[in-house]
Amino acid sequence: MSLHNFLRLAGLLITAACFLFCFSYGQSPTATAFPSLTLPASSRGLAMGNTGIAAASGNQQLFYNMAKTAFTQNFHQASITYMPWLAGISNDTRFMNINYLANASNESAFGVALTYLDYGSITTRDNNGASLAVYRPKEFNLAGSYALQLGANASLGLTFKMISENIYIDVPKNIFSVCGDIGYYQFVNLGDVNKRIEWGATISNLGPKVSVDGSAGKTSLPTNFGVGVAYSNTDGESGDQFTVSLDANKLLVPEITGGLHTLRLSTGAEYGFMNSFFLRGGFHLENKLLGNRKYIGLGVGYKGFVLDQSWGIDFHYLVPFGTVDGVSPFANSFGFTLHLSFGNFQ
Repeated sequence: MSLHNFLRLAGLLITAACFLFCFSYGQSPTATAFPSLTLPASSRGLAMGNTGIAAASGNQQLFYNMAKTAFTQNFHQASITYMPWLAGISNDTRFMNINYLANASNESAFGVALTYLDYGSITTRDNNGASLAVYRPKEFNLAGSYALQLGANASLGLTFKMISENIYIDVPKNIFSVCGDIGYYQFVNLGDVNKRIEWGATISNLGPKVSVDGSAGKTSLPTNFGVGVAYSNTDGESGDQFTVSLDANKLLVPEITGGLHTLRLSTGAEYGFMNSFFLRGGFHLENKLLGNRKYIGLGVGYKGFVLDQSWGIDFHYLVPFGTVDGVSPFANSFGFTLHLSFGNFQ
């Protein structure tokens, strides 16, 4: 058996095993550590309801499914994403991601990404309400990814992450750990390269439990299993395109008893005009016992070209629904992504 065939088989077996596991696993609700690992580093993805396992493009593939980067069309790509995260409940929290993607060969690619999450200022008080201290907890994670084509239409990807967090218990404390992702991607053309169905599967944030409160107890990382499918249709003459996508995700740590209600479902659509102007929308649905993250994603984008170079900017805005008393941490949530690509070789 060749290496490519072995890796393809391994990817399919991992997908099948995790699919069975995600419907059979479940206990009582459990909080997870390092929230920055779950924040989408892409305005395009959030505008499309937080979908991207199959539909991601460019640098956003490093977050949603690194396996797809093996088919990247540019020698070098870079992007930066910024969001004043959870603007509905705080005015000084922020999230930022900077990443770089490049071809290692015609059949492989590698990427690096740095993520920063600032929780804003937090004041500790005594039993009488007097201020004791003001601190500003933060999270960082540095990720390295590698993806390899398994043939003409499939690929496998791996990511390794070093993660850290500074928190305040009785005194300031730094927490360090590691985790990793594995992803599989495949596509099929429907008659020609302009009509395509894509699908993929990922297991993300696999790693050891961490102690976040100084006690003997430890908290799981947000290990997640996700599957996604997308359909795209591009007009070869005008450059107009249409994409629809659907993702399903489930935590692989103890939570509410398994079943379809434990899945997070996301769906999105994108219309591109002349491969330069983009309109996006989507829905994100989650059971109220798992966080009740329900919102409509809206967004626009622009891509400009100079010979074989391109640059672009994407914006997103989230509209929450299904909230209690009309209050949602996603109220007025927005953000943007800037991206730049050099050297088209395909």
